Amino acid sequence: MSHFACKAFSALEKELKDDLLECFTEAQQEIESIINSIESEGFSFDKLDQLFRSLHSMKGNCSVCFLDPLVGVLHKLEEIVDGMRGGYIQYHPHLGDLINVVIEQVYILLKQIYHSHVAENILRDTLQLGLDEIYAEEDDAKRPDLAVILLNKCNQEIEEEKDDTDSTSLLVRVEFTEQQQSDIDLFIGFSQKLNRLLGYSSERSERILKLCQLINVECSKSVDPAQLSAAAYMHNMGMALILNGKDNESLKLKAEQNHPMVGAKLLSKHAGWEDAVAMVQAHKERFDGTGFPEGLVGSLIPQGAFILSMAVMFIDIVWGKSGSEYNKSAMRAVQMVNFESGKGFPPHLIESFNAAMRKVLVAKSK
Repeated sequence: MSHFACKAFSALEKELKDDLLECFTEAQQEIESIINSIESEGFSFDKLDQLFRSLHSMKGNCSVCFLDPLVGVLHKLEEIVDGMRGGYIQYHPHLGDLINVVIEQVYILLKQIYHSHVAENILRDTLQLGLDEIYAEEDDAKRPDLAVILLNKCNQEIEEEKDDTDSTSLLVRVEFTEQQQSDIDLFIGFSQKLNRLLGYSSERSERILKLCQLINVECSKSVDPAQLSAAAYMHNMGMALILNGKDNESLKLKAEQNHPMVGAKLLSKHAGWEDAVAMVQAHKERFDGTGFPEGLVGSLIPQGAFILSMAVMFIDIVWGKSGSEYNKSAMRAVQMVNFESGKGFPPHLIESFNAAMRKVLVAKSK
C-alpha cells in the first residue's frame, strides 16, 4: 500500500500539532452540528454560510501546518459548499452526509500522519477524485447519486492485497449476490444517517461489522456472513423512534425497549434477509432469559444475535458514542464481555470472541 508524507508538518513542535488536532475536532463538531440542524430544523442560507466558514477555517489551519495533500480534499469540499451558497448546487441530505464522512476520513488521515508520519494514498485519492467528480458534474440532479457512491466507498475497507497471506489478517471478505449488494448499499446509507442523527461515530457500524465477522469466523459453526452483515448495519434502526421522543423520557424508554422489534420489521420489508431479521429482533435478548423484547432463553436466541450483541458491547465500551477518542482499555472491555459468560452470552461463543480478540491484538502489535 502506498503512502504520502508531510515532512514539514512532522517537523513541527508537538504542542503546535496538538493544537491543530484540537482545532480540527472543534471545527468538525461545529460542522456536524450545522448539518444536523439543517436535517432536523430545515435549510437556510445562514447555516450554509456558517458551514462554509467552518470548512474554510479548517482548511486554513491545515494549510498553515503544511498538510497540502489534505488541503486539496478540504478545498474541493469547500467549493461544493460554496456552490450551494451560490445556488448552482442544490443542498441534499446525501451531500450533507458526505460532508461529515469526508471530514471524518480526513481526520483519520491527519491522525495517521500525526502518529506515523505517513498516511494512505488510496484513501486520500478516493476522497479527492470522488469530490472532483461531484463538483464537475454539470447535471445537479446527479450529484446526490455520486455522493452515495463516494459514501459507500468511504464505508468499505480500503486495502490492497498482499503477496503473502497473513494468518492474522483482520479482513473478512463477504460474498454478496447482486441483489444483496444492492440492499447492503442501501443499509449502509440508512446506518450512516441514523448514526449521525443519534450522535454516533460514522465508523461505528463498520467497527461492529468487522468484529462480528471476526467472531463468526472463530465459531465452530458460523452463521451466514451476508445475513450477519445486514444485521450489523440495521440492528439499531429502530432507535430512530427515540428522535421523536426528544425530551420525553417515558417515550424514549419505550422506544428503546421496542427498537429491536421495530428494526426487525423495517428490515423484513426487504426480501431474502430472514436470518438477519431474527438476529436484529433478538440482539437485546440474554442467554439467561433476562433480556428483551421477548425474554428468550439459551438456544432460542439466534447465534448471530449473540455475535452482534458481543460486538456492539465491545465497540461501544472502547470507542464510546462519538468514537472520537480511543481512551478506554481494550482489555477492560474484553473483561466485561467475558463477565457475561453464562449470563448475557453462551460460554462457547465467549471463547469465539476471545479467539477473535487474540487476532486483533496480534495484528495491532505488528
